[in-house]
Amino acid sequence: MLNNKNERIVAFIPSAGFGTRLMPLTRQKPKALISFMGEPMLGKTIKKLTNLGISRFIVNVHHFPKQIKEFIDALNLQVDIRISDESDKLLDTGGGLCKASELLKPDEHTILVHNVDLHTDFNIREMIETHFDSGNDVTLAVSDRRSNRKLLFKDNELCGWKNIKTSELITRNDCDTDVSLSFSGIFLVNSNILMANAQNEAFPLIPWFLKMDSHVKIAAWKHNPNDWFDLGTIKRMEQAEKAIRNR
Repeated sequence: MLNNKNERIVAFIPSAGFGTRLMPLTRQKPKALISFMGEPMLGKTIKKLTNLGISRFIVNVHHFPKQIKEFIDALNLQVDIRISDESDKLLDTGGGLCKASELLKPDEHTILVHNVDLHTDFNIREMIETHFDSGNDVTLAVSDRRSNRKLLFKDNELCGWKNIKTSELITRNDCDTDVSLSFSGIFLVNSNILMANAQNEAFPLIPWFLKMDSHVKIAAWKHNPNDWFDLGTIKRMEQAEKAIRNR
């Protein structure tokens, strides 16, 4: 089990998206409730993190919000799950995280963000320990795998983002590096660097991180790419299930 300090981690599971890549499955239900290996993705993610000793959760909603709320109400788990309601306006990952942070309690200073459409076998407990031991403000799970969008790191700290196809580049500080890794949709963030989003503005995550002051430590935590599966399309879900069953 996690120690008492880590038990105060709040897991934020973004579940508000339309899931357009999973059409037609998402015509009648939200992406978070699409089944993977016999269980809705949201339920699998909550149970996985509960097994780590995490008992506090925030789930945001927008697409078919009532279905997600009913699913959460029906879960037979002794955990605290709060709803960050984006029914009126979808806020993207950055805006959604800031809105979710408004639901934190006074003793909650660290958020573990875990995208709902992922399956992982890597050691999240080790990632959590690294986050606290290193004094990071943000710890990003990354791996060396093929992707059109890459995060750039220098001395293990985030210094840029690049779109391989378009050559679009965003940098932070001195970014003369050839270390490029793919973001895995899981990260830890200290709540003190999150801004109030009173206007409920929608904005993406990584460009916002790259605008932060240099004293904000945003670091990589590297995992084996074979221990990570993207479940964002039907084809990728089928490939992931086949790979997992063949292990």
